[in-house]
Amino acid sequence: MGGSQTEPERPPLPDRERGAPRAQKPMPRWRTELFPRFAWVLAQALRLYWASLRIRVHGEEHLDPLLQRGERFIPCIWHQRQIMGVAYLRRLQARGVVPGALVSPSKDGELGARLLDKLGVTAIRGSGRRSGALAMRDMYVAIKEANLSPLIAPDGSKGPPHEFKPGAIMLARLSGSPVVPISFACSWGIKLKTWDRLLVPFPFSRIAIEVGEPIELEPIMAMTESPETVERMGAALDAVEAAAERRLGRGAAPGSDAPVG
Repeated sequence: MGGSQTEPERPPLPDRERGAPRAQKPMPRWRTELFPRFAWVLAQALRLYWASLRIRVHGEEHLDPLLQRGERFIPCIWHQRQIMGVAYLRRLQARGVVPGALVSPSKDGELGARLLDKLGVTAIRGSGRRSGALAMRDMYVAIKEANLSPLIAPDGSKGPPHEFKPGAIMLARLSGSPVVPISFACSWGIKLKTWDRLLVPFPFSRIAIEVGEPIELEPIMAMTESPETVERMGAALDAVEAAAERRLGRGAAPGSDAPVG
């Protein structure tokens, strides 16, 4: 996932219509000049970091039919484990996947958006808390028109952790794209004191990435999703997380605060 190979050109996302809300006030000039440079440094550091990890991917054969047909999909990963979700999608670029990720539209999200851009990942600006409808529309457009496979953390952006929210289900129904549950485990790492207890593997640790079977959802729209569907999707994410942990000889329950390593 590291290396200096040229990133494939990504198709631009269509602009929002004139009726959509305008962005916040422009950032100060010093921030607009500093963020691109800082994002470049962070991107290089991340590439070196990811290259140090000893990664094994399990279950990628579940994606083979989709990738052979050039079809997009909706990769889902719990917020706690998203650091390797981005890394894995970048890995799939060699197989034709166009990766994307949802980023806050706030000024604070600007650095994240620029960092993703330096990593070859398209940033879709929006959040479920402040602009959910706009974010849903932009992700739908990105999937249908830019052929994006947008990474979604269905318990973001502020939790509760490991609680599947219906946005990814609605997006799958709208776009006709399957949801693919993804998770990872590491032999040695740390869980930060954030709301999601973000899991960060230490450099040179062993990584087991687990890819589940694609989940197809019928294009049925309703005001709310059934609890059974939401529970089934959450259980699928818990299952790939538990499978990844077992690859490394552990049996911790999904979402637990058990120490790593």
